Amino acid sequence: MASTCARTAIASPSVTSYAHRRPHSRASRGHHVTSVKATSDDSTRFGILNGSCATYARGGDTTTTVYKDGVLDAAAITLFNAKLASVVGKDAAKSATRGAKTPFDALVSLADALSVGRTVDEQRDAVTRALLSLIPSPVRFAFKKLIKPANWVDEMNATVTREAFAWLVGPCEIVPRESDGVMASVKLQKCRYLEQCGCTASCTNFCKIPTQRFFKEAFGVDARLDPNHEDGSCMMTFGVAPAVNDPAFDAPCYATCAKGKCDGGAPCHRLGEPPKGL
Repeated sequence: MASTCARTAIASPSVTSYAHRRPHSRASRGHHVTSVKATSDDSTRFGILNGSCATYARGGDTTTTVYKDGVLDAAAITLFNAKLASVVGKDAAKSATRGAKTPFDALVSLADALSVGRTVDEQRDAVTRALLSLIPSPVRFAFKKLIKPANWVDEMNATVTREAFAWLVGPCEIVPRESDGVMASVKLQKCRYLEQCGCTASCTNFCKIPTQRFFKEAFGVDARLDPNHEDGSCMMTFGVAPAVNDPAFDAPCYATCAKGKCDGGAPCHRLGEPPKGL
């Protein structure tokens, strides 16, 4: 049943349906999206002080997510956009975000603009710096100096992620870490950024690798992100080193990828080379 927050939600004008991977023919390859009529709605609150709302329209093979950002989450997105714009450049940022209807639309546009004229390593480094700039350097220094890796630290980072960074990834919940049952994993119901960007390269270079680096450099904590390119969910596990081999470099990009030049049966051409370590 749809909640009150669902009825007041606003739809994102960008990629709103997530593609499922399935066998494909020579004429129709990659991930496919099937337009269906939703049969029921499922809403949940998330974000800073639970001020935002996500509504999932259920039906058939696709799930269309509708978001209404609360004041604090919208402020966090706007702050991050300012950090990205300073890297992209004033004129390029203005051009990229022209026509963006929400702060999150602008975020996705800035992420795309960040890839123009930069190598994948430069893109990953730039996003990592932008994320780090959200945390004052004295706080990062003190954390790494005074707090050593431990299960409770991993659990704390899982809580911080759920409470303070859901504006980027959407609703999420803390679940047991697979290796030992410690509550140090965060399950993203369906990654907001991945759904809207619709591109494995954007997911990997803008989100996955920089986020892993962010937690290591900001707090000295290992973090591993495992996006599921079948259903759009993602598992973030603290206290576990990133995977050596990223499945994204062996998987086809999405049929909905708007970046162009993608061969439906091959990895996204914008992925670049797999990272060597973090």
